[in-house]
Amino acid sequence: MLSNPFWDFYWETRLQYLQGQGKGEVILQASRLIRQSSHPMRILEAGCGEAQIIGSLVDAHGSPSGEQTSIGIDRDLNALAVARKNFPSIRFLAGDFTDKALLESQGQFDLLLLVNALHHVFSDAYDPSLGEINVPIGKANVHTSFADLAQTIKPGGYLILFDGLEAAGALDSPIQIRFQNPDAWMKFQTFAREYKPFRIQYQQDVAGKITLSSRDFTSYVTKIIFLGKPLWERERQESYQYFHEDEMRRMLVENDFIIQEYRLLSVDYDHWLQDVDILTPGVEFPPEHVIITAQKKG
Repeated sequence: MLSNPFWDFYWETRLQYLQGQGKGEVILQASRLIRQSSHPMRILEAGCGEAQIIGSLVDAHGSPSGEQTSIGIDRDLNALAVARKNFPSIRFLAGDFTDKALLESQGQFDLLLLVNALHHVFSDAYDPSLGEINVPIGKANVHTSFADLAQTIKPGGYLILFDGLEAAGALDSPIQIRFQNPDAWMKFQTFAREYKPFRIQYQQDVAGKITLSSRDFTSYVTKIIFLGKPLWERERQESYQYFHEDEMRRMLVENDFIIQEYRLLSVDYDHWLQDVDILTPGVEFPPEHVIITAQKKG
């Protein structure tokens, strides 16, 4: 097992640029768990993309070899090609992590990473006849997928979940905002016109103030950084939000997890302040992400 000084050096020389970002927070938390373990951890990352997270952890801390090697699963073949090139000691599988048979065939793991993964399952419930996500089906699919993923964790093993979160309160509560500059207003109109998961509805008064629902406001602010960028084409098709806090906690408890840490994280707060003023008294910007560390009952 690598020493703490080695990890400090690895972080400072290889990953320092991720400080304060979501991926960086996940890597730091996973590293703490690995360094506390008496043996190298076998890791599964569902929806691994280019494997920056699982790759950094295995690169720094090692992993069992052979049949017990760590595994990343993703359906993006281009991302997997990058992952295989950069992290050859990890086994990468092209497939869908909602495939129960695929998961069952890989055995069990000490650590499961779900980083911006489950919102894809929710967003895949888009119904063309509705023109938006079928919410009951999307939530049911998340529950089913998570239950299957939970079975891959050994008793006493760990889960780190990082994803979006619905703001507290009723989703249809009205919020009034004002844009701080014309560019922000233009970007919002692009968002309202092109965002696929839900129809964005808003009203504008003669003073230029905008009223929209809590759900639509949360969706907007968590997508601000992608507007006008190449990633917008992908991001406009996904809803980061699918559960309230109580729903998230309940899902973990129902699958025999003990929550060790539940932390809200907003990495783009300063950007939001540059674009938007919230005019409704008592309303603040919503949390952008939640990061949860939980242990499977042994």
